[in-house]
Amino acid sequence: MSWLSFLDARARAGHAAQVLKGVPAFARSRLRAADVWVQDHHVGVGATVLLVICTAVGLLLRFRMDQVVELARQFAPVCTIFAAVISAVLGLLKWIRKRKKARLAAMEAARS
Repeated sequence: MSWLSFLDARARAGHAAQVLKGVPAFARSRLRAADVWVQDHHVGVGATVLLVICTAVGLLLRFRMDQVVELARQFAPVCTIFAAVISAVLGLLKWIRKRKKARLAAMEAARS
């Protein structure tokens, strides 16, 4: 390995380190943007999540009814699990609405 190729490798490693240092800030900004998007579109997101869950349960019951009934007898009533999932999603939507309201209030206070 010549001296020039060593310097080139060192420069590349330094550049890679600089790029990696920016990854946490980039990830935070993307997560913050996704959080704001979900807050702004919480009704559609909630409806989509519930639609996907209902579709998955419907397909599961349609094609694996015997297996689902057997598992339900062993572990817990299906309706209880379904109600718990729906209440968790609705609770999450309530929490997101609360965060959106707080964010909008903070933005309004900053403007004043």
